[in-house]
Amino acid sequence: MKVIVFGCQQIAVDVLKYLFERNDVDLSLVITYELPLDKTYGYMSVLDYCCNRKIPVINPKSVTDDIVKTVLDIEPDIILSIYYRKILPQSLIDCPKFGCINIHPSILPYYRGPVPTAWAIENGEKEFGITIHYMDDSLDTGDILIQKVHPILDDETGYELYTRAMVLGANLFINNYDDIVSGKIEARPQVGIGSYYGKKSGKYVIDWKQSTSEIMSLIRVHAKPFNPAQTILFNRYVLINRVEKYDLPGVPLQGCGVIVKILHEDQFIVSCADGYLRVVDYEIAPSITDEEKKVYLIEGNRFG
Repeated sequence: MKVIVFGCQQIAVDVLKYLFERNDVDLSLVITYELPLDKTYGYMSVLDYCCNRKIPVINPKSVTDDIVKTVLDIEPDIILSIYYRKILPQSLIDCPKFGCINIHPSILPYYRGPVPTAWAIENGEKEFGITIHYMDDSLDTGDILIQKVHPILDDETGYELYTRAMVLGANLFINNYDDIVSGKIEARPQVGIGSYYGKKSGKYVIDWKQSTSEIMSLIRVHAKPFNPAQTILFNRYVLINRVEKYDLPGVPLQGCGVIVKILHEDQFIVSCADGYLRVVDYEIAPSITDEEKKVYLIEGNRFG
């Protein structure tokens, strides 16, 4: 079985490890597109993995005509798209004998697009899924081979869900690989219009006029090691990684973004449009001294 993989990040490495150890798979070529942030987030390098095992690999910034010709000349039995960062031309999707297969971290046809796990948290979803499907002439619309639904944990951050989805996606593919290539799994069309969500900004400036639920979800999406949600207090940035809803019975709302109470360990309560949030995990940049805290972290101060 001649296999070509277009893949990035940890999920691609995990699938490549499995395929490399099989005697009936010829890893004819791997095409990746690595970014420095991949290693920053602790993901193994696709490029390093392939080079160490002498698997043919290239790392272009785009899928050029020369790359298309190379793939077509190999005449692969199957092409896998595993979190690859570019759209494949139709000529590549049409060429493999057993099709071109993609691993997508959502319950298709819902949450098509590049970052479905982040959008699922932002929209307050309680579950997400992994879908393995054939690729066609549109984005994430091909017939479904396998689909499995998983819960989204209450406090799970965007990074945590993204990372867990990669593990679940690799495992789902590995556990069903033999049935996929043998034709035992009958693909089914996607049913319904579904939904599509595009790229997300890497930066979120907190709008304290939003609801507590909206702010909580967006803070979860962006929490470290991603780019944490930020707000301004006087001349300092406050980078917030975690908040919790907080009840102040009998206390009227004090205006959006106002610090209404200081708690132990420098935690504090902020008034929002429909309730209060307890700020649990945050950093102030540039940092402030204990003496300066008496000016910055006091009741009545308002975030910008």
